[in-house]
Amino acid sequence: MNLCGNMRSSEFVALFLPNIELCSSLEYLDICETGFSVQAMAQVLQLMPNLQHLDVSDTDADDDLLNVVSQSNTKLLYLAVGGCINISNAGIKRVVESCLQLQVVDIAECPFIDDYAFLEANNIKLEIDSERDTIH
Repeated sequence: MNLCGNMRSSEFVALFLPNIELCSSLEYLDICETGFSVQAMAQVLQLMPNLQHLDVSDTDADDDLLNVVSQSNTKLLYLAVGGCINISNAGIKRVVESCLQLQVVDIAECPFIDDYAFLEANNIKLEIDSERDTIH
């Protein structure tokens, strides 16, 4: 489900909260370039245990949101956080340590993520430049 656009945080939460069945079966969520609050994103992500692809690029996503992801979305294969300036090595490490099937992480334009060796040691393919080119 791709929700890039002009939806407000309250509308985003209202779309998903009454639809627990939809949430639990959803495998793909793209909410890049949205103005959703971290709290709204966290509320919804907690309802999606089968999520495999998550794109929160260019949002206000931070390490607190990644903590929710590491607890609620452990089946992730792909995570895109490119352009999220409030994410650090610690947040990414929590996700990698909890999401054991994770294969690709897009960390383009994330100024506080620089521990590429940790990610590569865990066999994670990295996308680190603005063109989203893979380095591993």
